[in-house]
Amino acid sequence: MADTPQVAACCDENYATYATVMMLSALHSCRGSIDFHLINCGISSHTVDAMQQCIEDHGGTLVIYQPDDSLYEGIPASRYGIATYQRINLPEYIPSHIKKIIYIDSDTLVLNDLSDLWLTNMEGQPVAAVENLSPKACIGIGVERSDYFNAGILVMDLEQWRAGKIHREVTEYAREHAGKLQFHDQCSLNAVLQGRWTRLPVRWNMQSDIYKVATKYADGCSYSVEELETAILTPGIVHFTGKKKPWKIVCFHPFKDYYRLFIGKTPWADQRPPDDTLQARWTFFTAFRQNWKYWRRKNQLSERYRVNQVL
Repeated sequence: MADTPQVAACCDENYATYATVMMLSALHSCRGSIDFHLINCGISSHTVDAMQQCIEDHGGTLVIYQPDDSLYEGIPASRYGIATYQRINLPEYIPSHIKKIIYIDSDTLVLNDLSDLWLTNMEGQPVAAVENLSPKACIGIGVERSDYFNAGILVMDLEQWRAGKIHREVTEYAREHAGKLQFHDQCSLNAVLQGRWTRLPVRWNMQSDIYKVATKYADGCSYSVEELETAILTPGIVHFTGKKKPWKIVCFHPFKDYYRLFIGKTPWADQRPPDDTLQARWTFFTAFRQNWKYWRRKNQLSERYRVNQVL
């Protein structure tokens, strides 16, 4: 148990396919096994059974937890839904014998062995994370850009969270301030954990903004341009932040094709993109400048990620 990475995710029925992709990609990249913990925010029993079977078939384990939605009643959730808050309460859901966990958002692709992330030196802090690359996300909570982390990938010291009741403090902050925050749960985490987090290498959360930051907005970012450019070519975890997700027609991310190979390994391989319309296809086809960037960035990647292959 101590040597096996423990990975948590939270999602609803709409994101079940993509949470499964995250888990499969992690197993594909890991030297050993992984124990997954999923907070079930409204996933049907049929889908849960399919997820568990898929993960077990690929050498992992998946434990399901039912969340307490009453904790977040009345808190604004915007387009993200209540599921976005449940990561805050992981210390309550995960069994007490598990002292540490890696939380990973469902809109991600794991490309490096999570055992390396699992062994992160927390430097005595309750959480380790990657700086949020967008220069605007921190506005409104009094935290400098370089001191504001992205909550999509977190290494959490659960013992510290439980002892200090950090999850309850973050929940109360969200309840009092969420209506004024741009990213409700992420801003709440940053407000409470300001100055109490360890910075991870940017490759462990390669957010979609990295391309603009590396060329236009590097000033004020704590990562060097060299670090950003290295992460672009050799990411540990690709995080598809923003609305243009790789499971959609209108998406120009260079890892889109590689991502879809993993969808093909799930029970939902034949699932149509949610935006599969003639208008969406026309929008993608006629976006010449974005397609040029898409082609150029994709061809900068290693052969492993550029070609269609059977995994």
